[in-house]
Amino acid sequence: MESCYPRYNPVDWSENLEKYADKAGKYPLCQCKGVWATKDELKKIEELQDKVLERLAFTLLCLAKFRNFQNPNNNNWVNYSNGEIFSMACINIPAFEKDIRINRLKELGFIEYAKQINNLNIQVLYLDNAGEDKLFVSDFRKLGYEWRLYKEEKYIRCVGCGILVKNTNGKRQYCKECADTLDKERAKMRMKKLRGK
Repeated sequence: MESCYPRYNPVDWSENLEKYADKAGKYPLCQCKGVWATKDELKKIEELQDKVLERLAFTLLCLAKFRNFQNPNNNNWVNYSNGEIFSMACINIPAFEKDIRINRLKELGFIEYAKQINNLNIQVLYLDNAGEDKLFVSDFRKLGYEWRLYKEEKYIRCVGCGILVKNTNGKRQYCKECADTLDKERAKMRMKKLRGK
């Protein structure tokens, strides 16, 4: 956590880490280096011609492929909360609008809901594993930005942690958290030099 998450605070995470560690023995360890999106899958998403729906569809595609990697019998199902899905898709809209966007994908034949009323899982219907691989996704933190980068928008990978961030001025190298950490380290070094004189 310390090496991969700039905002890591042991106090904030200790309870969750203990809970996850207790459950870890129940699940086999799997290491996924990433997933491939095929040419036809990306083309299908682009047919939506709606930037928000495209990011949502791309995120669902990546999550379904990841779940299929974890469990070959998964059959393209995604079982994350709407909040988690939209956070990864980098879409910040009110809860009722989230439901409207997901339902729009259903109306267009992109997804299907589970048959049980109390089951919120989503089945992704546009997976095409037999197609030609086109885009490899290895970082799931900001899948919406991965889509924007693919669409040639101005995003860069932070030199410090590798997360995607908007490159507003064309000179940016770090995300806000890594830039703040770097500034603090530089300030400490300056203070040490001043004290040494």
